[in-house]
Amino acid sequence: MVFAFLTVNLCAQNSWRYYKNEFIVGAGYAGCLTDLGGGTGDGGYVKDIDFQTIRYSAQLGYRLRTSDRTAFKTTFSFIHVTGSDEFSENEGRRIRNLNFRSNIMELKAQFEYYIVEEPLGKYNGPGVTYRDDKRFDYSLYLFGGIAPFYYNPQGQINGSWVDLRPLKTEGQGLEGGPSEYGKIAISFPFGVGFKYLINRQMSIGFETGVRFTTTDYLDDVSTTYYDQSELRSEVGSQSARMADRRLSDSRGNSGGIRGNPDRNDLYFAGFFTFNYKLAKDQKLKLNIFKRKKKVKF
Repeated sequence: MVFAFLTVNLCAQNSWRYYKNEFIVGAGYAGCLTDLGGGTGDGGYVKDIDFQTIRYSAQLGYRLRTSDRTAFKTTFSFIHVTGSDEFSENEGRRIRNLNFRSNIMELKAQFEYYIVEEPLGKYNGPGVTYRDDKRFDYSLYLFGGIAPFYYNPQGQINGSWVDLRPLKTEGQGLEGGPSEYGKIAISFPFGVGFKYLINRQMSIGFETGVRFTTTDYLDDVSTTYYDQSELRSEVGSQSARMADRRLSDSRGNSGGIRGNPDRNDLYFAGFFTFNYKLAKDQKLKLNIFKRKKKVKF
């Protein structure tokens, strides 16, 4: 009897090896905390999230289980974010009158640690009941990782969206202006995920997390207003129009505060997922199942 218990328990602990490859598809929501829009403050805080600008996201991924409590996952995500001073409760932001949107293409690699390990369950393991039948078949994990991403901020004027990066709206790359920013940046994602098992190969889940980025130009806003005449001369009239849209008499003056360069932008996303595990070896799985059937208590 002791030998039988040890055999079943060992199989239960190692069954993740036979279903360690998992594919993921998901869709959900996305948002950001940048210099634009928000509440009454100066930006960059959770309370500054503007729910009117929450948009959508989609994801494809692959998970590799490395133990009963750890896994590595890679995903490719499409994340749409936007922001607008129009919705802000801060008068200074409303007067600034800027807006943006950006499609983010993110390639993420993350490590997962299961604080509630993924169960086998009565229907989720090859002939093994994990703990007892009353166990709710779910798992809970924390994750952290790294995610290079592509972004391209656009601004809207007269009903049309235009790319902002080529317009050098803060004098990027011009004399006396900041350095130009690229289309690729790095983010560091952190968050939490939940999975509910349907059977031993299929599950549904939810994962949400925040991405701390290496750029302050997710929204094309970071430092100060550049001289309007210089922008017209060096870049063009479209640059001057998109750089300074203030609803006040100060429009056109250079050197005024346009953004906050002391805090980088961040974005966040949540995904409702469907997950499917591949069985490693059908013959091996069948042999294990038969061996367990021979165990008698």
